[in-house]
Amino acid sequence: MDKEYFTILIFGHKTSKTRHLRIRKKTVKISLYLCAFALLSSTFFFCDYIQVKKKAFELNRLRQETQNQRSQIQFFSARIEDLEKQLSKLKDFDKKIRIIANLERGQEVAPFMGMGGPSPSDIREKLKKEKDEGGLVQQMKTDIERLQSEAMSREESLSELEKLLQVKKEMLAHTPSVWPVMGWVTSGFGFRTNPFTGLTQMHEGLDVSNRVGTSIIAPAHGIVSDVGNDIAHGKVVVIFHGFGMTTRFSHLSKVLVKTGQRVKRGDKIAEIGMTGKTTGPHLHYEVRLSGIPLNPMRYILN
Repeated sequence: MDKEYFTILIFGHKTSKTRHLRIRKKTVKISLYLCAFALLSSTFFFCDYIQVKKKAFELNRLRQETQNQRSQIQFFSARIEDLEKQLSKLKDFDKKIRIIANLERGQEVAPFMGMGGPSPSDIREKLKKEKDEGGLVQQMKTDIERLQSEAMSREESLSELEKLLQVKKEMLAHTPSVWPVMGWVTSGFGFRTNPFTGLTQMHEGLDVSNRVGTSIIAPAHGIVSDVGNDIAHGKVVVIFHGFGMTTRFSHLSKVLVKTGQRVKRGDKIAEIGMTGKTTGPHLHYEVRLSGIPLNPMRYILN
């Protein structure tokens, strides 16, 4: 047997001759090696193809997620910008109301909060140039925390403002601000010649003349603190309005309220008369703050 060749016998039909095919063993070995190499290469490339397909699928998924994140970042950045504008308007409104109500504060809270950083518009510009959204998300979290902090500050400020305005409202409601009676001012506040003695003395109120029986109203909310009668002033009604403010009505013909009664601005409390020392029918009207007489004209707005 030949050691260098393989002999292959090929049998044909009965009438055909038997053929001999000789192949070198070395050639067979090389062919087997080539087949094995081809099989291994095919297996390697097939596995590599599978990995590439997986990575391509994962990459597409990450791209889609990134696109969704970018859309969300743009949406929230727009929302943050809108919130900043609203807070800015709210801050301006807060300031205007404080000026109108004379409730301005010495310092605002906002300047001490240490705010800063890029605006939402800067974030959107950055989105166009960068692919890393991690830093932008962190920046947005910082912006949201800043807005929440400022919103809390505005809420506290407006809450304080509401309380102060409520006090102001109460003060205004209890501050004499309308004519207690319509008529003619025959004597103003200040020094004058006394019609009975001829001496110069302080007149601590207004004298408003009108016919007897003309209605007198409360110039502000309050409580009737005194209803009396004396020789000089005749029938008298005193209303305590709170905040140290009182009003006094003298020379009345009829008193329509009683001590301890609550009255509101515009309520009818008495009628003009000629009781006490008077030269004719009129109302003597006084306004006092902590017992000190003030010019009633300073408080009449109508």
